[in-house]
Amino acid sequence: MVQKQLRQLLAELRTGLEKIYRGRLKGIYLFGSYARGEPDAESDIDVLVVLDAFEPSYSSEVNRTGDLSSELSLKYGVTVSKVYVKEVDWIQKRTPFLDNVREEAIAA
Repeated sequence: MVQKQLRQLLAELRTGLEKIYRGRLKGIYLFGSYARGEPDAESDIDVLVVLDAFEPSYSSEVNRTGDLSSELSLKYGVTVSKVYVKEVDWIQKRTPFLDNVREEAIAA
């Protein structure tokens, strides 16, 4: 996937997530191989979605955005993988995963 397509996919993802979440959406960050500039043919698009809270649960957020992810994955021929995190955890929590994402994250 070329940079132009990646930017377009991320813009469409942001628009879709803003429609779904409105004020609950606090941030979208690209991480992983695309953020590092080293994707290969098997790479997916890794995105961290920061929300004010999970309503009512993490799995509900996955289900709420499944159609959007599927549509974009089919349109662009690449899997869009989302990880959700609460805003308070994104700001305060220290885990190896979140620290790694913070290091390489690109706001989308």
